[in-house]
Amino acid sequence: METYKINYKSEGLNIEGFIAKPITNKEKAKLPAIIFCRGGNQSFGMLNAYQLKMINQLAENGFVVLASQLRGNIASEGVDEFGGKDVNDILKLIDIAKELDFVDAKNIHVLGYSRGGMNTYQVSKLTDNINSIAVVGSPTNKFKAIKFRESMYQYVYKPLFGDTIQNKNAYVNRSAVFWHNKLNEPTLILHGSDDSRVALEEAQQIIDSLTASNKKDFEYKIFEAGNHSLSNYREERDSLIINWFKTHNK
Repeated sequence: METYKINYKSEGLNIEGFIAKPITNKEKAKLPAIIFCRGGNQSFGMLNAYQLKMINQLAENGFVVLASQLRGNIASEGVDEFGGKDVNDILKLIDIAKELDFVDAKNIHVLGYSRGGMNTYQVSKLTDNINSIAVVGSPTNKFKAIKFRESMYQYVYKPLFGDTIQNKNAYVNRSAVFWHNKLNEPTLILHGSDDSRVALEEAQQIIDSLTASNKKDFEYKIFEAGNHSLSNYREERDSLIINWFKTHNK
């Protein structure tokens, strides 16, 4: 495995990120890529040794993995808007991936955990330069999230993108259930029934919406007693994600 820390520009800001790739004997071999979207907010949930291990395990399956700390934390400049302009930091990674001579630009996938799942849905809406997406423990309805975890509204949502009255559209823009018909890529949704951070109801809402709209190439699994990151189902979780992406390589 080879893992690099990178610094890149996004809208003029210096952003920290990482690239992991398997060591291959074929110098000109082009590999599919995964854009890994982190959870948390600001400096909470930043990419650390544990998450880099997850990223390396993805790379071991024959993928180049790119990940960003996003803007607005101790590693990167700017202000975290939790699903605002920070999404551009992820879109920039897609551009970077396409420029790497060891990446197959026709095969780029996006994977998001928690907040990163929200960002993954947003990326799907904003670009057609990806093959498929997968989300784990992802929020889909910020109005539901407020009722499930009231503290998130006071300490994250309201400070980072405003209240629900004057900034209603900001909540809609961060809630894929309201624009599920704009998720054009094949979509895999994984969620735990015992998720203490994102209500199972949020996952069920978008699953029901996608099912009702007859979305093609869409799969999901609810893990009985699964936690937020499905770490208690790690092997099955990772196997489903890797197989999903490999199935959707061109």
